[in-house]
Amino acid sequence: GRYTVSIPSGRDLGEIPRPRDRRPAEPERHFMLADSQQLSASAFQDAVRANLAQQPPNEREAVIFVHGFNTAFIEGVYRTAQLANDLQIPGVMMHYSWPSLGAPLAYAHDRDSALFARDGLIEMLQQVRAAGPRRIILMAHSMGSHLVMETLRQLAITNDPAMASIGGVFLISPDVDVQLFRQQVESIGTLPEPFVIITSQRDRVLTLSARLTGQTS
Repeated sequence: GRYTVSIPSGRDLGEIPRPRDRRPAEPERHFMLADSQQLSASAFQDAVRANLAQQPPNEREAVIFVHGFNTAFIEGVYRTAQLANDLQIPGVMMHYSWPSLGAPLAYAHDRDSALFARDGLIEMLQQVRAAGPRRIILMAHSMGSHLVMETLRQLAITNDPAMASIGGVFLISPDVDVQLFRQQVESIGTLPEPFVIITSQRDRVLTLSARLTGQTS
């Protein structure tokens, strides 16, 4: 689909202000969905190609953000818009949404859903690659990093041409077991460059994940 997000001025970077108590959103204070359009697969590919053509030649990059645990669809759309706006990310920004339940106690459900979504992400990468970007950048948060790593592993072991188009990976607070991550890296072989991991020991979601999965460090 294609989504236009209204972003209020005067907020702190990184913040996504939303109305509370089901009150109506106010454009000057809150993130709002200004417009949305459903696209067929071919129309999506044409839209990506057209948006890439509007970029300077050295910025014709496709950036795909993959959301994390406990993230409803619209929250993922808003986060994608916030990242593109606050970080001034060049190229064409896109969002891959996998079926998170959007509930803090649905960890097991979300983990299974992330694995379920691997083929969908591969299909999206293939469609974006066909649109002709200079390279594809993958950004993932939390459990979305697990999905990205599994997708890279599948691309590598099947020699999918889409793998060669990936020119960078950024994992933000990745929710991936360390031993599993090492196995994924071994299966992938040569990682896309740059390959960046951003994390914090104060991340409460990762602390909860470690307790749920029995990790001690």
